[in-house]
Amino acid sequence: MPQVRFTQKNGKHAIALAYTTNEVKELAQNGYFLESFGRLDKMMDQALYGLMHRQFKQADDLVSALVNDDFSGWQAAQILHRSGHLEKPLYEKIRQFKQVRNTLTHDIYGHYALALKQPEQIKDEEDLQRKADAKANSALDSGIAAFNELMKELKGR
Repeated sequence: MPQVRFTQKNGKHAIALAYTTNEVKELAQNGYFLESFGRLDKMMDQALYGLMHRQFKQADDLVSALVNDDFSGWQAAQILHRSGHLEKPLYEKIRQFKQVRNTLTHDIYGHYALALKQPEQIKDEEDLQRKADAKANSALDSGIAAFNELMKELKGR
């Protein structure tokens, strides 16, 4: 279960949920792909915001204002990459995870959409389940690896 913290500062309220990558993976193993991808996506976004704060200390107020105004983690990744603070291999891993996450969360077929991109390779419902689960788990593993790299960057290696 996640750790839950409630804070109040300067009239603002915040609830912080702390998940581990193992908890995210466990959700996927139990078939909760939407939840696992959503949580990992949020974790990745928070790491990207933290990296922006660390890399652009002189613009800390600007970064805070951007993050508080519907600024996406993907936009943070793009800025960090363009400014040379996020290397291309890690940037590409984040991009790929975000693309799969978008498919998984916005396609009516959910994680099955990952296998249905090549319907001629599916034999039956059981095969669809197995292939969709495998593709989702593979993408989640890649996302977790990217998140772990981000955390190393955030900690200053």
